[in-house]
Amino acid sequence: MDKAKLKVGLVGCGGISGAHFNGWQKLNPECQVVAICDILEAALLRRGEEFHIPKDQWYLDHRRMLKQADIDAVDICVPNMVHEEITTNSLKAGKHVMCEKPLAPTPAAIRRMIAARDKAGTLLMCAQSQRHERSSQYMKAYLDTGALGEIYYARSHCLRRRFIPGWNKGMSFIAKDYSGGGPCIDIGVHVLDTTLNFMGFPEPVTVSGIAPCKLGKREDIRGWWGEWDRQAMSVEDFAAGFVRFESGAAMSLECSWLLNIKEKEYSRIILCGTEAGAEWPALTIHGETAGSVTDAQLSFPDDRVGGHQSEILAFSQAILSHGPSPVPAEQSLKVLRILDGIYRSYAAGKEVKV
Repeated sequence: MDKAKLKVGLVGCGGISGAHFNGWQKLNPECQVVAICDILEAALLRRGEEFHIPKDQWYLDHRRMLKQADIDAVDICVPNMVHEEITTNSLKAGKHVMCEKPLAPTPAAIRRMIAARDKAGTLLMCAQSQRHERSSQYMKAYLDTGALGEIYYARSHCLRRRFIPGWNKGMSFIAKDYSGGGPCIDIGVHVLDTTLNFMGFPEPVTVSGIAPCKLGKREDIRGWWGEWDRQAMSVEDFAAGFVRFESGAAMSLECSWLLNIKEKEYSRIILCGTEAGAEWPALTIHGETAGSVTDAQLSFPDDRVGGHQSEILAFSQAILSHGPSPVPAEQSLKVLRILDGIYRSYAAGKEVKV
């Protein structure tokens, strides 16, 4: 481990940490997770033994890890509401930080994290794995050629029929004190970030949205990922919004864990431009040539690199090359301004500025 160019401390040993560990293992021996932290001893034991982390590098308190462990960077995989505290403490300790999505559950928290990053002079990245999926990267490269012309409208869907997080009764997802929100924050953040990235991250100005809980408290609704605590359910189970941008472009967003639709689940982005349209993840292009509508299928080599592995590679390369963050916090701030706008619009019953 002493030969590693980048030594990482991972905070949070729950479900998503497994994907992060696997991503870091692909980079051995240049980059390695050398310390782990979780407030639950059972989680530390499980991940520590699974990934062969020396027991003297298991920590129950991230502040102790920051003081004692020989690390250069911190990978944060904890519930949303503690992202800010652990991120800012890590930045103050001079560490580079990659934090799971959403970067924080409110725009105000992200602004404080940006200020901490600027003061520390280290790198801060939000782990938006969907943006780093190969299908997303290939589509982005195609769009950057300008083939669609001006993209003036987008439709973004991330919808599930009965897949509400049920493990551990879903507490870190369905309780607002832990999550900050429901599917809007959990899965809507993915498809929204990817859409904005495709559009070149235009400046949002207003949002009109709804975020009700219509099915999440009903005892007669079954969960295909296990049962959740209906009494603890304090977030929406569906959200939708309409966003206007400073450029004049617009987009719609729909996300849900529980929706009465035909499909079990799907994610889809439709982009409408002046020269052509596109659909992701189908990677299709729709236009017109010589008076006839045309449909084309983009085709790229499948190197089977997943989004988590790709984002971790991008993060490590940025640190080692002293480059910019692959997912700048300023972009994550735009994402949360929109999601927060959906919640505020629903509460106010009207369109709101963001």
